[in-house]
Amino acid sequence: MRNSMPDDVPQVERLLAAARRTIEEVPFLWVVTPAAENGANARIVQAQPASDAADFWTRWFLTPPNGRKAAEIRRAGRATLAYQHASGGAFVAISGLAELIDDRGEVNRRFRGSIYDDAEGVVAASLIAVRVTADHLELHVRGVTAEPWGRGRTSLDRNPDGSWRLHPVHYDAPIVR
Repeated sequence: MRNSMPDDVPQVERLLAAARRTIEEVPFLWVVTPAAENGANARIVQAQPASDAADFWTRWFLTPPNGRKAAEIRRAGRATLAYQHASGGAFVAISGLAELIDDRGEVNRRFRGSIYDDAEGVVAASLIAVRVTADHLELHVRGVTAEPWGRGRTSLDRNPDGSWRLHPVHYDAPIVR
């Protein structure tokens, strides 16, 4: 994975570009949802590519409508999607509004023709789509995020107009034990 970018690209754009590359190259991601009684639940799902016309920061995956994941999304209305690049040099987590979309067209657009599809469409009929619209992003990408790499966090929040703002990384913050 190529992570370096020219120094003249503004910092937020460099971070967003690195996050995009990571997301595009990861075939499976973790979906993390708030558990019913404290804690969180995480599970692997297959990444779904974004369409060219769609907002890149709106991500999709598929799930059965009657499972724990759907119930937690229905209850909380939010989810975190975590991506880890196979190189071990790039990690991205996005979180935001999560919506269950029970629309055959949305499911079929993402599932029909996949290696998991069946000729009768039985599997696709048992799924709904989940749309997550990111409003927060955290990342560690070697060569892009602040050094020492992996210490502290680089995070951005999305403004109502769709632009992103960077939270400064503070390495001198007191250690809380």
